Amino acid sequence: MHTGLQEKVNQSNFMKQFKNIFTITLISASMLFMSCGDDNNSTGSEPDPGRRAQLYVTNNNDGNITVYDITNEESKTLATSNTAAEGIYYNAESDLVVQASRSGNKLDAYATVSETIDQQVISVLASSSADLQSPRELAVRNNSYVVSDNGSNQFYVYTYNGTSFTLVNTFDIQFPVWGITFKGDDLYAVVDKENELAVFSDFLSNNVNGTLNATKTVTVEGIVRTHGLTYDGTDDIMILTDIGEASNADSDGGFHVISNFSTKFDALSEGDVLSVNDQTRIAGSNTQLGNPIDVAYDSETGAVYISEIGNGGGKVVGFTDYSSGGNITPTLSMDLEAASSIYFSSDETDGNVGSGSAQGKSEIYITDNAEGNINVFDLSDNSQRTLATAAGAAEGIYYDGKTDAVIQASRTDNQLEYFSSISSAMDTDSLPTDFSSGSDLTSPREIAVSGNKVVVSNNGSNEFFVYTNTGSGFTLENTFSLSFNVWGITFMGDDLLAVVDNTSDLAVFNDFLSTNVTDGAITASKQITIDGIIRTHGIAYSASDNVLVMTDIGDAGNTTNDGAFHVINNFRTVLDEVNAGGTLAMSNQIRVDGLLTLMGNPIDVAYNHKTNTVYVTDVGTGRVLGYENIGNGGNITPNALNVEIPSASSIYYYGN
Repeated sequence: MHTGLQEKVNQSNFMKQFKNIFTITLISASMLFMSCGDDNNSTGSEPDPGRRAQLYVTNNNDGNITVYDITNEESKTLATSNTAAEGIYYNAESDLVVQASRSGNKLDAYATVSETIDQQVISVLASSSADLQSPRELAVRNNSYVVSDNGSNQFYVYTYNGTSFTLVNTFDIQFPVWGITFKGDDLYAVVDKENELAVFSDFLSNNVNGTLNATKTVTVEGIVRTHGLTYDGTDDIMILTDIGEASNADSDGGFHVISNFSTKFDALSEGDVLSVNDQTRIAGSNTQLGNPIDVAYDSETGAVYISEIGNGGGKVVGFTDYSSGGNITPTLSMDLEAASSIYFSSDETDGNVGSGSAQGKSEIYITDNAEGNINVFDLSDNSQRTLATAAGAAEGIYYDGKTDAVIQASRTDNQLEYFSSISSAMDTDSLPTDFSSGSDLTSPREIAVSGNKVVVSNNGSNEFFVYTNTGSGFTLENTFSLSFNVWGITFMGDDLLAVVDNTSDLAVFNDFLSTNVTDGAITASKQITIDGIIRTHGIAYSASDNVLVMTDIGDAGNTTNDGAFHVINNFRTVLDEVNAGGTLAMSNQIRVDGLLTLMGNPIDVAYNHKTNTVYVTDVGTGRVLGYENIGNGGNITPNALNVEIPSASSIYYYGN
C-alpha cells in the first residue's frame, strides 16, 4: 500500500496530509461551490459539519476498497481477497458495498461496511457466479446491477435479493464498452476508444439475450477518448472524463461538464454532435489529469471527484470552482496508486438518478430537385407536409432539432440556406430564408453536418466546401479539391465517409475536420471497393446500429428497374479489416434489388435506427420508398413507405 493506505507506512504523516487537503477542500466548498453558475444547480450552502459524505474507490492493484470520509477528514481501507477490482456501489440503507472483481470475474457484496475498521479484511456476504471476462464499471437501478465488460463488449445484468446475485441477461453491444450510468430507467454508456455517448432507453425492459443496439449515439465534441461518466438528476448534469491519448498517462486528461443535460441531449438526433459550446472542459497540466478513469459528483456542494489512474501511479482529485473550465488546480489531491472506479454517497444525493427521456420525433426530410420544396414526413403518424422555399432546385438537407431549423443546399442559387421554425410551419407554407451563404458552389449534391460545421460535396468542381454555421450566417472556412467525382457524404463520428461517384468505391477521411485545415488538394485516408455495386450515389451511417447503407443506381441510362441498396452491418469492424485499395466482400453485405423494390435510380438514402428501416429517394421512378424487415435482402417490396415525389433528391432522417 502507498502512503499508509497501500504500503502501511507512516500512517500519521499520511493522515496529517489528508486532513490538510480536506481542510482546503472544505474552505473551497464554502467560498466557491456556487461559482459554478450554469454548470452547477446546487443550493451552494456550506457543507453541514455533521453530513455523511463519502467516496468509495476501487483499486486495480490489490482489489481493496478505500473509503474517504470527506466531512470528518478521515479515510480507511477495506481489505478484500481480490487482487484487482473496478466498478463500485454503496447502499447506505443496507450498509452494503458491491464491487466488480477483475481477479475473480464476479460481483462481490460486503455488509456492515461502516463498522469495519481501517485495514480490516472484510468478509464477502454474497458473490455472483464468475461470468465476467474484464469488468469495468457498475451501474445500479433498484435491485438491478449492470456490469460493463470490455473483454467481451457486453452488459451483464444481475439482480440482488439481499443474499445472492442472479444473472438475468447478457447483452452483446456494438461498440467497446467502459463507463455506464443510469438516468432514470435509461442507461448511458461511453463508447470506449471514441468520443461518443450512447443511450439505451428503458434499459431494464430488455429481457432477450443477444445483440442490443443503443437507442441513440452522439459525438461529444472536444473529447479524444472517453472512459468514465456520471449523471446527477438533481442538477441535471452529466460529466464525462477524457483520457486523451492512452499513451500519455500524465498530462493530457480532462473532464467535460454538461449542464442542462436533458435539454441538450434530447434535441440531438442519432449521430449528431454535442457541441463543445454546450459543455465546460477542464484540462491542462495544473489539473493533474493524465488518465482520468472515472468520475463522481456531489450535487449538494457541486464538487467533482475523479479517480486518476495515471499521473504518478494514481490519485483521487477533486474540483469545486470549474465553471469557467480550463487549466485549473484541484482543491483535493490524494495519492492512491491504481485508483480505478469511484462512487460518491451521501444522504442527500443517493438515488438521485433523475428521469429518463421520452421518445421524441421520428421524421424524414426530403429535398426537391425541380421545385426546391422541403417535404417532411412524420413517421409517428404518417403525416406529410410540403414547405415551399425560394430555391428552384435543392439537394443536400439536414434538420437541427436544437434550433428547429433546416439547412439545405440550393442548386439554383449555389448556396446554403437556413430556415427556422420548421415544427410550426403548416403544409404548403412558404419558408422565409433566415440567412444563406455566399454563392460559392457550382453543383452541390449532399451535405454532412458535424456540430456547427457544414460540409458540402460539390460535383461541379469535385470539391468539399466547409462552412461554419454561426447561428446568423454561414462562413466559408475551407475548400478542398478531390481526385475523384463526389456525391454522397456522411459523418461517422469524426470521420467523413464519401462515395466515389461513377464507381463502386467508398473513401474515408479520418478526423476530417481536425486533419484538413489548409485549402487545396486532400487525399482520403483509405479508399476501398464495395463489391456488388455498379455506381453508388447515396450514403448513410448509424452509430447506434453500426450500420452503413449505400445506394446503387446501376446503369445511369436505366432509371426504372436496376437500382439497389447495400446494408453493411458491424461496419466499423468490417471497414478496419479491409486494407486501402481492397474490396469489401458481398459476404459482409445485404443487397436489396429487383423489380419488386421499385428502384431505378436511388439517389440518396436514410436509415431509421429505431425501426431498422431504410428509406430511399428514387429520382428515376420519382418515389420515396421505405423498407422494413430487410432480413436477407433480395427482391422485396417497399413495405414502410411508397409515396410519389417526382423530383425527390436528398433525404435525411431525424430521430431523437
